[in-house]
Amino acid sequence: MAVSSPLFDINQLNAEQQKKFDTVYNELKSKHSSYLQHKLNLPLKTKVDSEQEENEWRYELHRFLRARKWNVTHTIKSIQEMIRWRIDNNVDSILEHAPTSSRMDLLRRIVPNAHHGYTKAHRPLYIEKSGLIRVNKILSMFTPEELLQCHIYWLEYNCQLARERSRQLGKHVETFAMVSDLHGCKLNIRKVLHLYKQSLYIDENYYPERLGQMFIVNPPAVFPALWNLVKHWLDPITKTKIIVIKKGPGTSAALLQHIDSNQLPHEYGGGCNSCSTAPNCISVYDWDKDTADDKQKDQEEQEEQEEQKEQDGQEGQEGQEGQEGQEEQEGQEGQEGQEEQEEQEEQKEQEGQKEQEGQK
Repeated sequence: MAVSSPLFDINQLNAEQQKKFDTVYNELKSKHSSYLQHKLNLPLKTKVDSEQEENEWRYELHRFLRARKWNVTHTIKSIQEMIRWRIDNNVDSILEHAPTSSRMDLLRRIVPNAHHGYTKAHRPLYIEKSGLIRVNKILSMFTPEELLQCHIYWLEYNCQLARERSRQLGKHVETFAMVSDLHGCKLNIRKVLHLYKQSLYIDENYYPERLGQMFIVNPPAVFPALWNLVKHWLDPITKTKIIVIKKGPGTSAALLQHIDSNQLPHEYGGGCNSCSTAPNCISVYDWDKDTADDKQKDQEEQEEQEEQKEQDGQEGQEGQEGQEGQEEQEGQEGQEGQEEQEEQEEQKEQEGQKEQEGQK
């Protein structure tokens, strides 16, 4: 049976940390009250619990203080910016509104992923087959804003799973874990590195201290070159949470150190049987079928265009023949009229000659 989320225990802080925590809490009390009222006024199906929100707020302050190295000024500024960002971007309603968006639903289907159980540390586990994402297709089908919106949706969903897990266990869970499978990754992934950098900005500025662990599996030959670019964007503490597992038989053993077998798909050495699609727990979008459908559609459109051109050509030919026939007929009529006129003039001339001879 689910229980209330455990209360934040300020006694876990030392005297100096408690003082800084109290300073931040008191400084932002008015700001938090207005923000909480904003959330209470949202037309959400799931009503906001004020007591739970107050408790989560304390954990939020603690996370930001840790991320900002206990610098009070930086922490206050960061939290104020986070609140403004959430209000401006309707983040607190994204979990209810996004599922109704056909665009968001399509993106979630064509990015091979799954929220798949929990790690041994009770962190919600998100698995993504990043290497199978068709970069050119994604960029042609979605705007950068849509892709970043989907990233925010996944962050919010993981945070919700962590809160639900906290209530189930009676123990606070605030981080989540991720497995990023790079099998099939190509160098053209560089085309989305700017989006990855923007995603990191969102993570570090608005969701600090939320990533518990990240496992990169099946890294391709191009990975070292990509990593040399990306690692400079990461916070030093975030780097320590990323574990790169070389491709090979050791992948399963490395993952099973952190994830129970029944929480891990078969393809990674686990024994999940709870998914309706097990052992294939993570569905992969059928791009070949999609491409075939597109080709068939293009072929049908091309055939229609050619048929229309042929029909237009026939009508044009008939029109030309009709015009030529009319011109020929008009020419014949004109020639006959001219001959008749000449005959009349010749007859008049003969009559004139006869009349002249009679007068003589």
